[in-house]
Amino acid sequence: MAQEATTATPTTGQAATNLDKVTVTGTRIARQGFVTPSPVTSVSAAEIRATGAVTIGDLMTKLPSLSPSYTLGNSSRFIGTVGLGLLDLRGMGTARTLVLVNGRRHVGSSPGSTAVDVNTIPVDWIERVEVITGGASSVYGADAVAGVVNFILRKSFDGFEMRGQTGQADESDFSRSFVSFSGGSDFADGRGTAAFSVEHSEQDRFGRGNREIGQEFLTQISNPNYDPTQPPSQDNPQRIFLGPGGTSAFSNGGTFILGGVRYLFNDDGTYRPVRYSGLRDTANPANCVDCDFLDLNSVADLEPAYERNSLNTLFRFDLNDNHSMFFEGKYVQAKSQFFGQPAFDAPLRLLRDNPFISPQLRAEMVARGQTQLLINRFNVDAGRRGEDVERQTFRTVFGLEGYLSDDWKYETSAVYGQTTIDRLNVNNRINERWQAGLDTTRDANGNIVCRATVNPLAINPHTGRTYSSFATAGCVPFSVLGEGAVSAEAAAWFNTNSLNQSKLTQTVFSASVSNSALFELPAGGLGFAGGVEYRKETSRENTDALAAAGLTFLNAIPSRGGAYDVKEVFSEVSIPVLADLPGIDRLTVDLAGRYSDYSTIGSTSTWNLGLDWSIIPSLRFRGTYAQAVRAPSIGELFNPQSQNFAFISDPCNATGANSLATAPDRALRQANCNALGIPTGYQDTYTANRPGVSGGNPNLDPEEAKSVSLGFVWQPEFIEGFGLSMDYYRITLTDAIGSVTAQTNATRCVDAPGGINNPFCEAIFRAPAGGFTDAQGRVFPGYSITNWQALAENLAKSRRVGVDVEMDYRFDLLGGNTTLRFVGTRILQSREFAFQDFPNEFVEYVTYVTDPRWRATLNAGYKFGDWRVQWDMRYVDGNLRVVPNSYQANPGQVAPIFNPSYTYHNTQIGYAVGETGLDVYVGVDNVFDKDPPLNYFGTDAGTSMYDSVGRFFYVGATYKF
Repeated sequence: MAQEATTATPTTGQAATNLDKVTVTGTRIARQGFVTPSPVTSVSAAEIRATGAVTIGDLMTKLPSLSPSYTLGNSSRFIGTVGLGLLDLRGMGTARTLVLVNGRRHVGSSPGSTAVDVNTIPVDWIERVEVITGGASSVYGADAVAGVVNFILRKSFDGFEMRGQTGQADESDFSRSFVSFSGGSDFADGRGTAAFSVEHSEQDRFGRGNREIGQEFLTQISNPNYDPTQPPSQDNPQRIFLGPGGTSAFSNGGTFILGGVRYLFNDDGTYRPVRYSGLRDTANPANCVDCDFLDLNSVADLEPAYERNSLNTLFRFDLNDNHSMFFEGKYVQAKSQFFGQPAFDAPLRLLRDNPFISPQLRAEMVARGQTQLLINRFNVDAGRRGEDVERQTFRTVFGLEGYLSDDWKYETSAVYGQTTIDRLNVNNRINERWQAGLDTTRDANGNIVCRATVNPLAINPHTGRTYSSFATAGCVPFSVLGEGAVSAEAAAWFNTNSLNQSKLTQTVFSASVSNSALFELPAGGLGFAGGVEYRKETSRENTDALAAAGLTFLNAIPSRGGAYDVKEVFSEVSIPVLADLPGIDRLTVDLAGRYSDYSTIGSTSTWNLGLDWSIIPSLRFRGTYAQAVRAPSIGELFNPQSQNFAFISDPCNATGANSLATAPDRALRQANCNALGIPTGYQDTYTANRPGVSGGNPNLDPEEAKSVSLGFVWQPEFIEGFGLSMDYYRITLTDAIGSVTAQTNATRCVDAPGGINNPFCEAIFRAPAGGFTDAQGRVFPGYSITNWQALAENLAKSRRVGVDVEMDYRFDLLGGNTTLRFVGTRILQSREFAFQDFPNEFVEYVTYVTDPRWRATLNAGYKFGDWRVQWDMRYVDGNLRVVPNSYQANPGQVAPIFNPSYTYHNTQIGYAVGETGLDVYVGVDNVFDKDPPLNYFGTDAGTSMYDSVGRFFYVGATYKF
């Protein structure tokens, strides 16, 4: 909520400076107070420090309007994104949220994208953060579809300041620390100012096994007490969570099936039947409780190791009374490291004469006519895969600003930014070396050697081809029979650390003029702003040659890159229409427009219409209607087709999820499945994720969005220090760029009324009747889906509708100053249309875990003399563990299916030590040590609403001199 300029500041309770004219995010026209038609939420420096935040990304995602799509804890969901803090307004995607620094663009942080890593922004130099949702493309250009987050940094600094902070989790030794030093001074009799800031922050790597909740090993399993004669419900659920349990299909030492019995290898290489002492899942018998199980996520990290070092400088000098020059510079080095699952196999193929196979097991294989041993294995002893990423960001801003006359203000600036990324994919397995090393035999002297060493024409049982010389040079034989069987020497031979290097650059030249009173109208001065801008974005990613060729366990991602530039002209006017009339204290209409010419997609235009109606001085209505665009990113346009993976539930299955029984027209689906050659009664037995290709499309069009906001601001005179705002918003995005998921293609292929000659079937590839083994040794049963394709297209639609509420109340209490602030968002619609041409087909996400109906924060601060206390509460409404339409179809599919509402409590107590310049503070996050909902760990997009660290204590001090 944009409070009037005379409201008290959050921590001191003192009246803020009454600014004559200020410029707030969403406009270039200086205005009286913080009054614009668009709602603006502001977070001050004092509020940021009161949280104890050492990086800004995780703090920002706690704002109700921002979805926590990229916290440090869940940033490892995709290749190359670990450590990034990307902002996602309204959950519409990081590419549709424009991040500015001092109202100017900032270079991106991920190859092919302009999304900004806000963790590179210096915490202690933030003056305030302003968030505006919707209707900002006409002022700032593309990417502002969902809105703008503007980080406004200090413009000057006088003196020196040091701050240090360290903290540790209540559970385990996970710690975070921070230190900063800032200094600056005026010079030339106050005509100039120069300042610098150095910051260092870091945190430990935090494993799932470091928390008790990470050692519960809960798994979803068929409810043994389910009554099929009664409808499924939460009192009669079909599936429940029990533990300890997991899958028995894998183990760290390897499992195999012989004679219909599943066995596992002991650490010494002997074997025994898998123990099933407890329940087994009737839908998936490999899933069990109180058995020999493996939790596939037991080795996952909850938080990556992270280290950031930054240097920021500013310089400003008044050339004369009307003209000033300014410079901003930054350099940030950020290092991130995480480890996840190791490489895994289903199955590994060992020939019967492999010398590591015991005589007893070999004899059983002979007796059953089995020439190969098929082993499922989770290869922890071969090294956990992970990423070690170093990002370096460099940015400079140089500009001139001032007055051309008493009324005309101007600004020109040049911005250059560069991000370089060195990503090391650790323990990336070279697949053919792995296969050659485990395919062993004995040489003439009886020594165990690689088969290809003594027989260069040996056939790789995984691929059906002879081994390459690259795979056999220096081959190190090893065993996989039992956990710890893989030797360190062998792992060093078949693993590699794959280096991926990227570089992004951004160049922006802009010039603008503004006049807050171009000429006088009966109701006041007409404000005007206009300007031109040129921007160029480049991105290049050079991938490891082995990985790009598909020779490693990592996805086969080729090198990629591209560039574009855009020339733009923009303007806006603020027209006072009426004033000083009954019921109209002041009525202002705002108009803004921007024309853009892209080197890739041609021209686009955006516009904004705003209305600001002050009925009486204490009550103001506001509204906007706007068109925004987003140009396709470099990655969406130019990325080549590269390997990806997806889980697909085969729609031609006779039973199970997404089976024939779930089809809207079962007869139609069965006929189409038969037309594909799939026999009636077919059951897919392939359970792993399936390879496919995804990539860019140079023929993409821009996305277009229409946004509406309507609201009011009320600051009643009879409640001094109180303000309330409420705003309705609706954002509808069309021609949204996305790819049809593999699952959607597979399902729509066989549900199409016109038969199987459709584009969905063209994107799905199946095995022949006899099955298929791909080049990587993946074995696909007959008729199963072996591959898929998904390219970027303008085909989808998104809609977000909701209400934002903000209340602020500042008052004196018991000789001290009290501040209460509430910020909340109620979501009314969060809809994703896979195909905008089918407006009745959408998924509604409101009440799903990613989109709880309510999110809110309540901040309470009290200052008495040199003491201050801050108590913050964050609320997440109760939500569903499945999407709403799935719940409506079957409310008893699993229990629990609801997550309860959550309120987190954080506190900080500080004391200013007299006139010494020293200020000390202590704080606690998650005061009541509230664990996340059942089996949630905060490492994916939805569960990151919840705290994964637990109670966290910290202590810090600031010293000014």
